[in-house]
Parts: sequence; C-alpha cells; structure tokens
Amino acid sequence: MNNLFFKIGLAAVATVVAGTALAQDVTTLRVNRSPVGQFQGLIVAQEQGYFEERGIAVELAIGTSPDAAIAELVSGQSQIAMTGGVPLTAAVANGAPVFAILNGQDDGVIASHGLLVNANSDVQSVTDLRGKTIGLPGIASPQGLYLLEALAAAGMTRDDVELVNLPFPGVTQAIESGAVDAGIPIGLFFDFGKAGGMRELSEYSEQVILNTPAVFFAASKIWAAENEEVLTKFVEAMQQAHEWANANPDEVRRIDVENTPLPPEYLMNRPLAGLQSEFNTELWATQVSGLVKYGFVSRELETADYIWSGAPTK
Repeated sequence: MNNLFFKIGLAAVATVVAGTALAQDVTTLRVNRSPVGQFQGLIVAQEQGYFEERGIAVELAIGTSPDAAIAELVSGQSQIAMTGGVPLTAAVANGAPVFAILNGQDDGVIASHGLLVNANSDVQSVTDLRGKTIGLPGIASPQGLYLLEALAAAGMTRDDVELVNLPFPGVTQAIESGAVDAGIPIGLFFDFGKAGGMRELSEYSEQVILNTPAVFFAASKIWAAENEEVLTKFVEAMQQAHEWANANPDEVRRIDVENTPLPPEYLMNRPLAGLQSEFNTELWATQVSGLVKYGFVSRELETADYIWSGAPTK
C-alpha cells in the first residue's frame, strides 16, 4: 500500500512538473492591432487555438496610427504590429530596424480607402478641392501618394490644398461635421462612410496601385533575429487563421461586431474582401518608387530591406 501511494505521489509530481514545463514553453507576444480592419485573423487564431498549438499566447492592443505602431516596434513595447506601407518603408529608409512579416489585405477589387465628401457637398471633382481642406490618417501614406497623384492628374499640387492628419475614426467624423471638405478614411471607416451616404471622387481611386498591401504585420529586425522560430510559428498560425476566416465570412462579421465600435447592422452586411497573407513584391516595389518620387521615402529600397525573408510572397 505504501508503495502504491509512493507511485501515485511520483506520478502527481511528474504531472505538475510537466505542466510547469509546458507553461514555461509558452511565448507571450504583444501585438498592436489595427482598429480599422484586417485584424480578424488574430481573433480567429486565438479562438481556434492556432496560437496555443504552437506555444504562443498573444496580448492584443488596439493601435492608434501606423506611425505609432512602428514606434512601438522600435522601442520594444510590441513584438508585432499592424501598420502601412509608407510608415514602414520610410522608417526603414531612415535606418529603423523593422520589416514586414505578413500581409493582411491588399488593395483590390473591394476598395479599402477612397476620397469622400458629404453627399450635399459642392465638391464634384478633385479640381473643386483647390483651396480646401483634406483629412487623412497619415499624410505620408499610400493614401497620401494616391492623393498627390490625383492632384497632379488634375493639374494641381500639394500646395493647392491643405492636408490634415487625423486619427482613424476622426476622418469620417470630420467630413460629416464639415471640419474638412473631403477626407480619405480607410478600412471599416471608409465602408461606413460610403454606407452613410458620402460620395466618392473617382479620380483618387484611379491612382490606386491594386494588389499592393493595404494593412499588414511588421516586426523589429532585432527581435526577429533572436526569435525566428517564434516568428515563423506566428506567421504559420496567422496563415491558417486567414484561410479559416475566408471560408467562414459570418464569423468574420461576428468578430467585427464584437471588436469594433461601428453599428452591428452595418458590420453584418458590409462587403468582405477577404484576408491576404502573401505580399506581391513586384507591385509593392512599384509603390515604393512612387513614394520616393514624392519624398515620403527618402531613398530607393531593395525588397529585402523591408520584407522579412520568411514572409509569404507571390
């Protein structure tokens, strides 16, 4: 009997030790997620256990801007963050040790941003914006690039308008209130603005380089070099989550409702473009050249400068 209790005791101790070891093997990552969309894969990976299967725990923080996301990576406050093309490539050109690791969504058939005005606005075309104010969440952005190209096509320059940096939700609010004459909201806020009756100026959308990344995940090069295995597992989990999300659009809508402040009736019926894991490196390089042209990025870059070698590409 004593031997039996002894064996049971050893088994219990072994179970506790094994459980402790497993717990110690879990890597916790702080991820700064976009507030405007393309973050749904993170929630899916948590709910479906894709992170847990790979020994990863994710703490999500809602980001305030693409630039702030880059700053968090550089400071080490976040290990992974969602950002945009200009903040990332501009930071890299200026020596910041960051790169893109996974796409979230491309600009494609379903637009993720556009130049909007109120339904009753006198502005009918880009030329009507001369001397007026345009709000956008980051002047140095792909949206800023396409706006300047639209102005150039209309025989105008940046000096002909006043550009104002606004927070993500603040763009549609500023258009609606009349604080700006036009604006370029992105993600869910763009969809919501159109659904609310705002008019889109097509000259802007004509300048958009399709199939370039709209919102994506980035990491610090220094952290990645020390945690390549963990980063690889994160990307694998997210690719699996993106595939699951694209196959279950109703669940994506449910995640939107639970994690964004926009009206549920809108979120349950908005068009879904799907989540994208791969980067189109050729088209992104074309966009970067345009960003250099307008001074948003200080110098030409090689693809390897701003995309992790382990990132999914096409």
